Amino acid sequence: MRCHLSHIRVRPTALIIKDNSILLIEYEDNGVHYNLPGGGAEPGETIIDAVKREAFEEACIDIDVGPLALIYEFAPHKQSGDYEVNGKHSLHLIFECTLKDGSIPQLPQVPDPHQSAVKWIPLEQLDSVLLIPNIKDQLKAYIDKRMNVELIEDFKLKPLDKNKM
Repeated sequence: MRCHLSHIRVRPTALIIKDNSILLIEYEDNGVHYNLPGGGAEPGETIIDAVKREAFEEACIDIDVGPLALIYEFAPHKQSGDYEVNGKHSLHLIFECTLKDGSIPQLPQVPDPHQSAVKWIPLEQLDSVLLIPNIKDQLKAYIDKRMNVELIEDFKLKPLDKNKM
């Protein structure tokens, strides 16, 4: 049996911590909630390029993308019960990122639908906001320990020595 992963939406996201606060995107639909800056990778786009583009589109910022911090999978048929069972299967790749010098987060002139703000939320207030997905505990644990996963990008590898094959 052959496995097809094209049904899984890859969603690179940026985890940006500065001055003991986390950068979040605020949405107002069915109440106020927050997300990390990020979104779906487009065809032909690397996940690093996608997280940079999404951070710029959602928060008008230029970022340096660091290590892969966390991976979150949403499978509609296997979930917490907080979401619709007809939701899109997605894989969120959460990268630790930093702002480039002079980059100031702000709401874009044409924000995403229902996007209402770009906010720095102090880490000690993270439990007081509705973060979707509900990964507050995992974010706090990551920030405390900084244990990450190395992303291996093929274009950075040494070319194969085909004479040794």
